[in-house]
Amino acid sequence: MNKFKFLNFLGLCVVLLLLTTNINAREVISLNKSWSFNPGIELPRGLGWGYGPATSDTVNLPHTWNSSDFMSEEGYRRGYGSYRKDMDIPVDYKGKRLFLKFEGAGTVANVFVNGNHMGEHKGAYNAFTYEITDVVQFGENNSISVICDNSQRFDVAPQGGDFNMYGGLYRDVWLIVADDDACISPLYFSSTGVLIHQLYASDKRAELRAEIHLSTKSDYENCEVEFSVLDADNNIISKQTDAILENDRVVINIGIDSPHLWNGVKDPYLYRSVTVLKRNGEEIDRVEENIGIRYFFIDSDNGFFLNGEHLKLNGVCRHQDWAEVASALTKEHHLADFEIFEEMGVNALRLAHYPQAKFMFQEADRKGYIVWEEIPFVGGYINSDAFEGNLKLQLKEMIIQNYNHPSICFWGLFNEIRGDFDAITAELNDLSHKLDPSRLTVAASYQPGSFNHITDAIAWNKYFGWYYDKIEDFGPFYDNFHAEFPYAKVGLSEYGAGGSLNQHVSQFIPEDNPRPSARGPWHPEEKQTANHIGHIKMISERDFIWGSFLWNMFNFGSNFRNEGDTPHENDKGLVSMDRKIRKDAFYLYKANWNKNEKTVHLCSKRFTEREEDITDIIVFTTATTARLYINGKQIGKANADDYATVVWKDVKLSKGKNLVEIKTEDGDDSVEWTVE
Repeated sequence: MNKFKFLNFLGLCVVLLLLTTNINAREVISLNKSWSFNPGIELPRGLGWGYGPATSDTVNLPHTWNSSDFMSEEGYRRGYGSYRKDMDIPVDYKGKRLFLKFEGAGTVANVFVNGNHMGEHKGAYNAFTYEITDVVQFGENNSISVICDNSQRFDVAPQGGDFNMYGGLYRDVWLIVADDDACISPLYFSSTGVLIHQLYASDKRAELRAEIHLSTKSDYENCEVEFSVLDADNNIISKQTDAILENDRVVINIGIDSPHLWNGVKDPYLYRSVTVLKRNGEEIDRVEENIGIRYFFIDSDNGFFLNGEHLKLNGVCRHQDWAEVASALTKEHHLADFEIFEEMGVNALRLAHYPQAKFMFQEADRKGYIVWEEIPFVGGYINSDAFEGNLKLQLKEMIIQNYNHPSICFWGLFNEIRGDFDAITAELNDLSHKLDPSRLTVAASYQPGSFNHITDAIAWNKYFGWYYDKIEDFGPFYDNFHAEFPYAKVGLSEYGAGGSLNQHVSQFIPEDNPRPSARGPWHPEEKQTANHIGHIKMISERDFIWGSFLWNMFNFGSNFRNEGDTPHENDKGLVSMDRKIRKDAFYLYKANWNKNEKTVHLCSKRFTEREEDITDIIVFTTATTARLYINGKQIGKANADDYATVVWKDVKLSKGKNLVEIKTEDGDDSVEWTVE
């Protein structure tokens, strides 16, 4: 890229910047455009055979080489992929400091600049940053090379799981240009360099402590740090300045009287923190972030409380997985998912099973979602110093990079691990509390054991009526656990059932042993619907379940699966992988959780061609009463139950066409079913 083009797109990049910055002190420039990609290892110039084949593809980031093969019969490719980008560094950047920030690369990434090895990052889901000031050539062309590897590694988590481990530069890449030798450090675990501790919060007073990490290549002579908090109208409500610089760190305490609390989806009020580094009274660097003030706790009998008020967490789990693009999601993909969360009335997210894109937390802050974020300790435990060290590193990165997001209330430490792993769980738990004493630790378990009593809270992955037992066995399981461990803070991290858009039954009858069908090719949508009808009632009746997170919001890729009507896809989502189709169970939750919209949904509308003439008719509605018509004749009238559901059992259909209509005060719905 020549200098003219480089400078030309600076304005656009700054507009897209998620953290507002002062262009005179710091520039943050997108490097997403025009990378060369080759499968395999392509060493940079000066290390081996040079640039490699001339047939390299030109790609824009985010990019994964698995976008075209993650649903293939042969399996998605795991191995190496190499990226290269040439760019001119303007000569007027000389004297400034330059940093490369990668928001995520799968799974291990080695970064070279002009043939110099900047470092190796192990872990696909956290950001990492390298300073490149001393290796760039100012006023000349510079080469960035990144070699990614998504092979399984015994020293890197995760070891496996019911999801795909994609390869590539699948998140954004940025060039950060600091104006002065001293700056707010982008190198502190690739965070913003500013950690805002909430020491105390109530509706009368909040006490905050800003921990600011700095970096210099010489000194901090005549430097000072100014930290301020602004309200939503840009009024400064608190400001302090500190000139004491010790060990590249400044700590500033401030207080806020009568704070406006961040109160979930009801009122997600955000303040703006502004951290300014000055030298001789002149600004040389700045970081701005949204922050929220709130307090929360879990009561073992009564569940989750936000700002002193009980809040039933109606949550979903989400994988960063879309049809056709795999994990290479853009901001538009994330926003589309939030629109669907909002439509269904979700108020909590479990972002499983790994740290997800920074934008997800920023948007959760703005929308008011309670977030459970977790490290990828899933799929197995390797009892080695290297693996345990990687778990701790990924935990440090996750917490420090996302410390200031009010939406995050839980740090997740493991998901469905077997074996003797109490010791490492205890170490992770202690490390989490040391880094962040303000949030709760949690884990997702599926079997009894002492490891369930290490974290602050525990939650269960339970699939009653799908893999085992009956749907109604859910209630006794939770009641017995709560009775046996009355002080345990217990939640529900996963539940649900598969549901095919193309497979249907007129009447679902539970099996004595559901596991064969769950692992087989027959996943009728009506079975998924029945599973969620049963669960929503039992969850709602138990306040001691502090939160429930249905599995899953969206279908997602899972290469080892060969079940339902689509191989290599987990079909437990309530929405299709391309986000175009909402399954029937989606509307059960919408009618119950989203009282801001009127809902009338007639189930099984995709089951248009039938052999059976006896059927159950199920409706989810916010209306109090629904009337059923078939071919213009009223068949019945019924009240919705406490869970927004109306069911007519054993309805007789005519041979041929049947126009089925539902009419309510909140709207109508209809379908035409043909009985052969």
